[in-house]
Amino acid sequence: MSNTDIINILMVDDHEMILEGYKNVFSNISSESKKFNIETSTNCEEAWKLVNDKIFDVVFLDINFPVIEGSKLISGEDLGIKIKNEKPLIKIVILTTLEDKFRLQNILFNINPDGFLLKGETNSSELIKCIERVIEQPPYYGQKISKILRSGVNHKLTLDKTDRSILYQLSLGSKNKDVAESVNLSLRAVENRKRKLKEIFDIEGGSNKQLLEKARESGYI
Repeated sequence: MSNTDIINILMVDDHEMILEGYKNVFSNISSESKKFNIETSTNCEEAWKLVNDKIFDVVFLDINFPVIEGSKLISGEDLGIKIKNEKPLIKIVILTTLEDKFRLQNILFNINPDGFLLKGETNSSELIKCIERVIEQPPYYGQKISKILRSGVNHKLTLDKTDRSILYQLSLGSKNKDVAESVNLSLRAVENRKRKLKEIFDIEGGSNKQLLEKARESGYI
């Protein structure tokens, strides 16, 4: 009878070469006592279908993806929240290039991931340390991301899914009435949300263009 522990992992990233690199790392550390089964996905919609169809212990998740038209999962953050809410036994590790403090704080608050790494600081040994900790005793945060997050978190400045959807619709050039229909809010509610977003990004009274520029700089769109 086999005593091998099998860890089922889903890696979600829109760069095939990065996914191949992850797979190679886990292939190299598989042993008689612990085996890693790796599946990959390059978009959030496909990843969600896999999560529903199969059993995964850990999902490694990037944040920024090209948006699929008609998809309700605009980013990896949306997918991470959905997994947390509907598949709470799955552990989530965020792997991102984003370094904007405000954006990272929002990901931490909205998803509360079991692991959190910046791609720029993640080599094979760091990835191995992360998976071992996440399986046995989460959370595991990389050194650089820990430093960024320790510098202060303000939960009052958290953007929810509706805020992110409004920013996305505005980035497509949608008019306010079309944005309102898309996010199922009144026109007045959308205007109030936009006002709040401009305050958060410190551009009170600014234009939509300025708002979108700030949102792009922070990694929201």
